[in-house]
Amino acid sequence: MTLIRSTKQFASWRTGIPDQSVAFVPTMGALHTGHLKLIESAAKQCTNVVVSIFVNALQFGDNADFEKYPRSLEIDYEASISTGATVVFAPTANDVFPPGFSNYLDPSDLANHFEGASRPGHFAGVVTVVNRLFELVRPHIAIFGAKDFQQLAVIRDMARKLHPNIQIQSVQTIRDEDRLALSSRNSRLNAQARIAARVIPEALFAIKSEFEAGQSDSAVLKQVALTILETSPSMTVEYLEIVDCENLEIQEMASAHHSIALFAGNIDGVRLIDNVEL
Repeated sequence: MTLIRSTKQFASWRTGIPDQSVAFVPTMGALHTGHLKLIESAAKQCTNVVVSIFVNALQFGDNADFEKYPRSLEIDYEASISTGATVVFAPTANDVFPPGFSNYLDPSDLANHFEGASRPGHFAGVVTVVNRLFELVRPHIAIFGAKDFQQLAVIRDMARKLHPNIQIQSVQTIRDEDRLALSSRNSRLNAQARIAARVIPEALFAIKSEFEAGQSDSAVLKQVALTILETSPSMTVEYLEIVDCENLEIQEMASAHHSIALFAGNIDGVRLIDNVEL
């Protein structure tokens, strides 16, 4: 039983391995190489690897965006198992949030800006579903990608308070040959938009290069990136900020190992996020 579709079946499986280690990789499916790296990391650390595939409506502010999210359960299942997953857990919405469910969570203040400001209610949906999945899976470690940096910070904060026994880990962003961060949303880019999207990593890595060359003024670093982003007429920048890695506060001066550049933008109606640590 490697594909489990109900919480009741999953509870039965989980009860049968009381003394075995469990790593958890929560996903919304449409798996790419970045997700597979998370599964590989999990398989190296624990006896059992649970990969969840659940498209969580709560974290989509736009119902049309939720409906357009790519779904490919059979392909995702095969990729997960071949990469090292023990179980693929793909529950229904009614299983995850049964009638009478009321344990809706509010995220910490780390969720107030950037993605939180751009997507009201998004992080409330994230922490609610991750908390629910943690309760069901009861993992020893949970692994997330670093591309969603603010999400990772919000989940860490929630886990410290509600699940202190779960170790939250991250795996660095996996990039394509042109350095565009791998994302399930990339599949929605047409050929021209996919080429145009290359300005995102170009701009972010220009910040990194300028910083490594000695420039620490955030305004100057941001302008270097914005000049590059403006070369793509189809790009609309939502935000570009250099912030503290821990509290996500905007920094006037960047500092080594304490700063990260966060970006979000739209290309032909497809919203993409990325970041680069300094």
